Amino acid sequence: MEHFFEDSGAVKHSFIEDCHCIGQLLYWHKYGADCIQVRQHKQLRWLLINETLQSVVEKSRPSRLLFPHLQYLAMLWQPLTPPKAILELGLGGGAIRNYLQHTYPDSQLMSVEKNPNIIHCYKRFFGGDHASNLRCFDAEAVLDQQQTYDWIILDLFSQLDAPLFLYKHRFYEKLRSALAKNGYLFINFLSGHESQLKQLEHLLITTFGKIPSIEKIPSYANNIVVIRK
Repeated sequence: MEHFFEDSGAVKHSFIEDCHCIGQLLYWHKYGADCIQVRQHKQLRWLLINETLQSVVEKSRPSRLLFPHLQYLAMLWQPLTPPKAILELGLGGGAIRNYLQHTYPDSQLMSVEKNPNIIHCYKRFFGGDHASNLRCFDAEAVLDQQQTYDWIILDLFSQLDAPLFLYKHRFYEKLRSALAKNGYLFINFLSGHESQLKQLEHLLITTFGKIPSIEKIPSYANNIVVIRK
């Protein structure tokens, strides 16, 4: 299995490109135009939607982050004051959730996922036994519940054709309102074109009144975007 990893501990790009056809197929489900797969090779287990890799977890160490963009996020989080309350929007295979529960056990974490099939996969295949703080709910509706969070992690850009509400000013106003004073918004943003990133940057500037930090992950479509209230 070692040939799947870079020296940094992240999975190699070659694994990401081939992961839809290697390993053992554990689960396959088609809903509408979308198809969910869970595959496994030795200690690695991963989730794909339409053959696009969403999450990869090491079974013996589910809190270990194996994507470069998640390792970068963890590097940003480490020097910050541990949050009292965290809202995660978008679940995937639960890699972020597993890391947060392990690293910040005293924080109140709420993970929100709209697709019940994804939640089913997380509970069945990705160590989702601590699922009382996991809700099958719409992201916008959760933000209307008058609760505030120190960190909000937005990880809904799982495909390049993201839902339209992710480009609406109203959505970012809701995110800002749901942040506690001096709270942080972290966004894993996948962009197929630079204009999409510029659009997001403009939305954040007009909503928060300041320029966000944007870090492009080399060789990946991921951009980690951070802004503080």
